[in-house]
Amino acid sequence: MQENDKSSNNLILIIALTVLLFGLIGYTFYNNNDHKEAVKFLQDEKEQIIGNLTAMEEKYDIAIAQNTSLSDSLTGEKNRIIAFKDSVKSLKKINSSTLSRYRGQLSKLKTINENLIEEVDSLRLQNNLLTEEKDSIDVQLKIQTNYNDTLVAQNMELAKKVEIGGAINVENVKITAMKMRSNGKYTETNKAQKTDAFKVEFQLLENEIATPGDKEAYVVLKNPKGQVINAKGTFMLKDRNELKYTDQTIVNYENADLKVVMMVDRKGEQFEKGIYNIQVYVDGVLVGRTKVELTDSFLGL
Repeated sequence: MQENDKSSNNLILIIALTVLLFGLIGYTFYNNNDHKEAVKFLQDEKEQIIGNLTAMEEKYDIAIAQNTSLSDSLTGEKNRIIAFKDSVKSLKKINSSTLSRYRGQLSKLKTINENLIEEVDSLRLQNNLLTEEKDSIDVQLKIQTNYNDTLVAQNMELAKKVEIGGAINVENVKITAMKMRSNGKYTETNKAQKTDAFKVEFQLLENEIATPGDKEAYVVLKNPKGQVINAKGTFMLKDRNELKYTDQTIVNYENADLKVVMMVDRKGEQFEKGIYNIQVYVDGVLVGRTKVELTDSFLGL
């Protein structure tokens, strides 16, 4: 009797384990299918963006072939499309956040594309009218010239606004005098004779329309006499002038807030008392400045 009960219990256990095993297999298969569907969806989205960019590129080819006064602008925008498409194609890790950002950029490029194509159509229509109205060709040419001058001025103004809007701004620029302790750690100080380094901190602000990637950041630290401290070399400003700098770093900016911390060590003689000014430049543009005052030590303390 006990052997029968034991056999029955073993059978029930085997059935339960079998059901559990099949359930686990089903759950794994379900999750795997969900993952494949998500990956396929993101890949399809990527291919759709590439397809839209290719279609816009073909429209530019047609418009450029018409050889209008907008040919240079059309060529420039076509090159932007090609560069953006290459960026999308080279995207290895696909996620919804990245595709969302690319879709936003695609929308902006579509708007520019539509506006330029409309302007090309408008110019073509006007040229046809000029051909038909030979008696008033001189007047029409003058009108066309004025229109083109206005269009160029508007494009230049728009380009300037885009450049300003895409600039990277900085906030919370801070400079702190630091003293190195015997254990190698730094502590804050305001004494000139005790200062072994300056800690420079600032934050690059989020800007969705700025161009992401590596950005060159320079700090220019001047002593109370206005001299650049520990000048390592020079860098080019946006206006093509050169400026000495104290330290430099390259940061990878991805259109989000990014904190940067740099250390400027003392070289040679001790710092003197007075006000030290610091300027922060990003891509050759002054984006922030601040200052710190160092005082004399009292009785060597």
